[in-house]
Amino acid sequence: HHLESFTDSLVVTKDAYPVGLVGGIELLDGVLKNPTSDFFDNTLVGEIMNDKLAIITKQTKLSDLLKQWQQTRRAFAIMPNQYHGYSVVSARKLLEIGALLETNMRVSEIPKKRIITFTKDYTVKEIIVSMFENKTRKLILESVSLFISDRIITEKIVNDLNYLRKVNNFLNMKADIFKLESPKIISEDIEIPEACKIMSDMLHPYLMTKDQIISPWDIVMILGSE
Repeated sequence: HHLESFTDSLVVTKDAYPVGLVGGIELLDGVLKNPTSDFFDNTLVGEIMNDKLAIITKQTKLSDLLKQWQQTRRAFAIMPNQYHGYSVVSARKLLEIGALLETNMRVSEIPKKRIITFTKDYTVKEIIVSMFENKTRKLILESVSLFISDRIITEKIVNDLNYLRKVNNFLNMKADIFKLESPKIISEDIEIPEACKIMSDMLHPYLMTKDQIISPWDIVMILGSE
């Protein structure tokens, strides 16, 4: 269900009330602690869920929402709707909004950050640990315009390794078992709305200029700036 959706998180409910969320971050943390099929077969989502679920209202200001996201490092929130359920506000939703903005702000104005890399000699464990230590969900393959993400790792576990039933010592396997994705190469002169349009159409939204990597998180934070 997680892989077939365009969201990075699924809402966990109890008695029809949202109590948390679970996504790639929680799955990889669980795999680090128990890298076997037992984790997938015998763990309930309630045991690994993140209970810091942002629940907002229509009156919540974007600036306040972004402050919550900066604290949780999770661009995901829900708000009650007229159908007695909840609607999602995520980074992808804000990309759709950003694509409609009238602004001359360009990609070059996004603050540059250190690019976290890995090599094909990295083990799966080293990749996942690096993601957590550097608070990023994507790593760039050194000297090559390819990247790995928590979603790519999850896809490998589910689609090829049958929830780790087909492999032993998963964490010690090398990075070359993964099919990496390519970021979209763009000019730093592209305006933010155009960058949002490009990312909205990507399954793995990630942009690259000659000296910068841009994720949906970066776009969301610049949209919230003055």
